[in-house]
Amino acid sequence: MAHFFAVLLALFQADTPAAPSLDPRWAVTFDSPPVASPGYDATTAYIPLKSGQLVAVNLDRGTIRWRLDAATVLTPSTGEGLVFSVSDQVIEARDAQTGAQRWRTPLPGGAAVPLFYDTGWLLASTTSGDLVALRASDGSLLWRRQLGSPLSGPPGPALDRLYLALDDNRLVSVLLTNGETVWERTLPARVTTMLALDDQLVLGTAAKSIMSISLSSGRQRWQWPLGGDVSGAPTADDKRIYFAARDNLLRAVDRGSGNLRWKANLPSRPAGGPLRLPDALFMPMVSSEILGFDPETGKPAVTVRAAGEIGVQPFFRPDVRRTAPLLITVSREGQLQGFGRRFEPPHQALPFPLPGAPALP
Repeated sequence: MAHFFAVLLALFQADTPAAPSLDPRWAVTFDSPPVASPGYDATTAYIPLKSGQLVAVNLDRGTIRWRLDAATVLTPSTGEGLVFSVSDQVIEARDAQTGAQRWRTPLPGGAAVPLFYDTGWLLASTTSGDLVALRASDGSLLWRRQLGSPLSGPPGPALDRLYLALDDNRLVSVLLTNGETVWERTLPARVTTMLALDDQLVLGTAAKSIMSISLSSGRQRWQWPLGGDVSGAPTADDKRIYFAARDNLLRAVDRGSGNLRWKANLPSRPAGGPLRLPDALFMPMVSSEILGFDPETGKPAVTVRAAGEIGVQPFFRPDVRRTAPLLITVSREGQLQGFGRRFEPPHQALPFPLPGAPALP
């Protein structure tokens, strides 16, 4: 009996932290569901709605900052205190704090994919196959390049280069400063998602595969055949690359060799790509659940439940204070929700001795 009470008392006094968990902090419901994924900056989500409105929501408090009529079917882009959207073959830049228009410029033919901001540059891919580079601060044209095919997704930036996946299965590396081609290769299938790292490109393709490509030459480093299409974009840390497919598997491979480190079964179809948080790997499902996994082992960790069925890829806010919401979800019905860390009170010693427990030294 004395041993039992000693173990029980040790459990009460243990200071081992609990498994990481997230709790809902706020929720905003819209009259109309989103027409595309929100755009984000450090403090705000910019949500395009099917009703033809663009709504800015403060991510710390869950309050609407501004709302205006701006019909767009593409995710807005952000940078330099501006939010960029395209509609009716016109690019518009608005003040991120107020929504006031700063500049607008025509984009004949309209955009094939969302606008892309990178270090002062704003890039647009037209439906006719042009890649247009604008100065983000004022919308002035810097260069225009005919690629012969529109992009299939957003560019992958790395240092002074852009990596472009085109609808005609080509992968092209160009210089950001002038759009000149560095290398080009044709892939067996269309690229559906891209992750640009400082040492490689990680591509998901329509051939149900994922591959790593050398930044310098465009040559293949490794490839994994999958049992379904890649879901969302891969993510990575300094050791592993993580990706999910619609064969209901989440995989982690070695960042250098591509060798499998672990895989985990998913209970249903994934709703996007994995998110690497500081203490867990989160995987959104086609439900209200976001499953957490240990990045080292792939073992289940925690589950986050959103208010409705997850509609688009959740967003992780890096580098926010520990008490701020750091995971943002959007439901199919049109609800934006912020989740923050759960803070448990530290374990304290019991203020009274347990009957029959031995005295501690």
